[in-house]
Amino acid sequence: IRQCVRKVVNCILEQGLVHPVQFIPNLIAMTTDNDLTIQQNITVSYAVDRQTYLNNNPDIELTTQESAHLSRSLYILGVLCKYFDIESSDFEDFDLFTIDDLFQLFIYYINHDCNQIKHKSLIGLGYYLQRYGQYLLQDTVRHLYTTHLIDENQLKVIRCQILTNLEDYFRDCIRRISEEDIEHTKKRQQNGTTDKDDDDLDNDHEENDDQKKQRKKSGSGANEDYTDLKDTSDIHSEMASSIAQCYLRTILDTYLTPITEIRQCVRKVVNCILEQGLVHPVQFIPNLIAMTTDNDLTIQQNAEQNLQELDKTHPGIIQTKVMQGLKMSYQLQTMLISSVSTTNIIRGMTVIPNQYQQQGQQQQFWSCNHFLYSLIRTNRTYRRGLLTQLLKMFDDTTTSSLEEQLFVADNLAYFPYQVQDEPLFIVQIIDLSVSVNGAGILQQFRDILKRQNTSGETEEDDDEDVLLLEKILSYSNAVISELYTCIRSSKSCLLLLLLKQYLKDVYGLNDTKISEYDQTEAQKVTDRPLTTRKIHLKFHPKYIINYINEQLQTVRVTFSFDDKKQLVKDFQDFKSYLLAFDSETPGNTVADDDESSNMSDEIKPTTKPTSVISQYQSVLQSISSKKKTKSKKKSKKKKRRSSSDEDDESDGVNGDDSV
Repeated sequence: IRQCVRKVVNCILEQGLVHPVQFIPNLIAMTTDNDLTIQQNITVSYAVDRQTYLNNNPDIELTTQESAHLSRSLYILGVLCKYFDIESSDFEDFDLFTIDDLFQLFIYYINHDCNQIKHKSLIGLGYYLQRYGQYLLQDTVRHLYTTHLIDENQLKVIRCQILTNLEDYFRDCIRRISEEDIEHTKKRQQNGTTDKDDDDLDNDHEENDDQKKQRKKSGSGANEDYTDLKDTSDIHSEMASSIAQCYLRTILDTYLTPITEIRQCVRKVVNCILEQGLVHPVQFIPNLIAMTTDNDLTIQQNAEQNLQELDKTHPGIIQTKVMQGLKMSYQLQTMLISSVSTTNIIRGMTVIPNQYQQQGQQQQFWSCNHFLYSLIRTNRTYRRGLLTQLLKMFDDTTTSSLEEQLFVADNLAYFPYQVQDEPLFIVQIIDLSVSVNGAGILQQFRDILKRQNTSGETEEDDDEDVLLLEKILSYSNAVISELYTCIRSSKSCLLLLLLKQYLKDVYGLNDTKISEYDQTEAQKVTDRPLTTRKIHLKFHPKYIINYINEQLQTVRVTFSFDDKKQLVKDFQDFKSYLLAFDSETPGNTVADDDESSNMSDEIKPTTKPTSVISQYQSVLQSISSKKKTKSKKKSKKKKRRSSSDEDDESDGVNGDDSV
């Protein structure tokens, strides 16, 4: 007792009165049988008295002192309910209140206007539900918890307390099951000792009939206790599993919030459920993947540990939900950045912490989902499946936004690649994707123009900047909007090409390596270690970033002359870029046309990461000068306008070739 008193005093000095108030009732429950005192405490509780008073006087407002007194009363009442079972035979004379009456008391004060009283009522209800967990499955508590958790306008402390209540319930289940397992073991040992004594007595033949009957009766009682303990443990486990299933979806959805404290509480509940195995772990994988990208280090490290354990115990399970996890990672980063600024672009890479960088080195980056990729990359099938799914997000049929595609491209640029097969596989998929999607985008653009073509002009006329601009100026805003959507899809192809150039620069991939690569070869051939890695290069697709910034700042309902002129320029630029790409793609036959040959020579990659844009500009300048001459000749033949007007218009469309 002296040791307990000393520990209580130290705890009060260090942590205040909160923890002693929790364990003093537990100490009383273990050391005293004076249940009458507990009955009197519940009966004369200030919370019970105030409920009657407030019901009779609904317009009365409580003073600060009364609110504090009521809050303490609710807290203590909840702790007493946790450690003393009012339904037990020790409380058979206690007929003033039932457990349902106490439950309704907590619900009554949770709906009170005072936030302090509401908070303490939730704490008291949490203690109450640790003993009477069946109420968690009732509609009243389910509706209360669910509506408060999903309500973004609800107080942070209220939402955190609900999550804490659920965590405390699951942890209390662990404690109860552990205690029952200990009793379970003791009963088994006693039962084994009884059986052994029975054998000895049977061998000695020294007991009479009455002793044999008494011995069999006691042995039967031990077996019954053993069975009851086992059934009780199973009941607790099944109820905890049902409650976890009931609230799981709401808990996981609550994680996507910019409030760090709420995300930390969700992490604790998820970790507790996973430890007990109450729910199949596949449902947690998307959230765990998103947690590895959290800016809170505790959440991040805990999620990484959970994913590692799942990968060991359930091989291949992470791959089943990897895309959902990556999408949730993007949603989380969007929320975190939006809470700070509405103009920042979400990037898929972060600065490597100082402990992972060598002193004196330039600032380096790694992908947000680098840990996820490190788990999957060891299996070539899973690795290629992930990379293929990520690159499919750039197809012209995808619903992914350009901002999300930039996030994915950043991840692809900074994944921790170890073997040559990884960047070479990505480059090969990019070549195929750009070839198919690029041609499809051009055809879609031409189809829109063809639907509006009523004058019988040929499709070749659409390749001329001046003639195309003349047509587009007469189109309605609805048609222009369609063309803008089509051009927006072209940015995905350009982003892929910039990613390809970055991978070639960083890992020293030349056209010979790319053309010789065969993904069907044996793993020992393709999985050769990477010998070149220029870590100082940064993936910064400035052209795409500027385009996204422009789209975020401008909401177009109508389109000006400059907008339409830029639309024509983007179309011609994209078409020219695809022509240059076809010329440099390994295995493609370069046409004898002088223009194609010149572009093939000018767009050769260099070691600089920004070389693609600079070379692209020079290519467009050469194309622009050639097209001006052709445009003049065709315009004279058709006699559409005077040669002087033609020169002015052509210069206005093709004059600004910078990307």
